[in-house]
Amino acid sequence: AGEAVQLGSLVTFEETTGPAHIERYNQIRVVWINTTVNLNEATVGEVGDRVRDAMQGFALPDGYSLVYAGEQEAIEESARSLQLAIMLAIFFVFVVMAVQYEKLFSPLVILTSLPFALIGVAAALWVTGLPLSASVLLGIVFLTGIVVNNAILLVEFAENYRQLEEHTLFESITEAGKVRFRPILMTTLTTIFGILPLAIGMGEGYEILQPLAVTVIGGLIVGTFLTLMILPGMYLILDQLFGRSEPRTNTK
Repeated sequence: AGEAVQLGSLVTFEETTGPAHIERYNQIRVVWINTTVNLNEATVGEVGDRVRDAMQGFALPDGYSLVYAGEQEAIEESARSLQLAIMLAIFFVFVVMAVQYEKLFSPLVILTSLPFALIGVAAALWVTGLPLSASVLLGIVFLTGIVVNNAILLVEFAENYRQLEEHTLFESITEAGKVRFRPILMTTLTTIFGILPLAIGMGEGYEILQPLAVTVIGGLIVGTFLTLMILPGMYLILDQLFGRSEPRTNTK
């Protein structure tokens, strides 16, 4: 009934090499590819971008995927945390100003200065060729307080001048620009020259702090200029949109 069949007629044998050990991460089989970064030539973020660009056209078999870990993963996690920190910083600044002013008009006018600073940040990164990194986001957090402070100097003076001296809105914001120009300029210049050595790459470890310094300097230069030039106009426009009472004329 039975018939003997040689095993060689059913299968073929071939000697191959296999992995010396099998690694798993969260019960998933993985293969680690390690890269070493020379910080004198490129940052970890730049190397991560290059690896992503190189792997874009690589077709992975079904069931396989790429996961970036190590310092790159830590950098991405820090970036997400700093993005949340920026949003919370803006929110808390708005809340503090709304409580102090007891109205929404003045805080909204002051916060319009933030986009002006972001224009300067984008221009500075483009000119220097620096990538968007955790240091840049940290610099934006610092920049938020400085730029808002400059705008507060303008709006606070205009509000007080308008109420106490009974001037028109246009006269108040114009006078605020004249009187507060010097304090705003002094604050901006002292901050810029204070962090200029980091921006030009002086000292050990400047690779980490240089993007932060470039961010603050670029945001302050453009943000201060646009704040002085455009914020008065935004003040007048938002005053009309909010339908506030017509400014009182000078009775003196």
